Amino acid sequence: MRFPVVVSLICIAVSGAAGAQTIVPKLTEDGRRGEIARMMKEKSAAQFDAADANKDGLLTRTEVATVSNYFAENFDKHDTNKDGFLSWEEFVGHNRWPK
Repeated sequence: MRFPVVVSLICIAVSGAAGAQTIVPKLTEDGRRGEIARMMKEKSAAQFDAADANKDGLLTRTEVATVSNYFAENFDKHDTNKDGFLSWEEFVGHNRWPK
């Protein structure tokens, strides 16, 4: 699965110092970077929606395991607010792409 690797790279890039510029492209960006951002958001949203069995907008460890072993194994790292769920922002690792 390449998707978890890409999301991981995005998460690592975003987790830098506060105020640092991010490499996560905006959805409105022109050119290849914008194309990639839109494509990744679409794939991420499809994966998130497929995992969200009860459609509450949050993923449990069990739900996330249905679409990604990586996220299931690293659930606690991505659950930044430690509420036992992954929100959309926690799932993609940033807040630049609204759901």
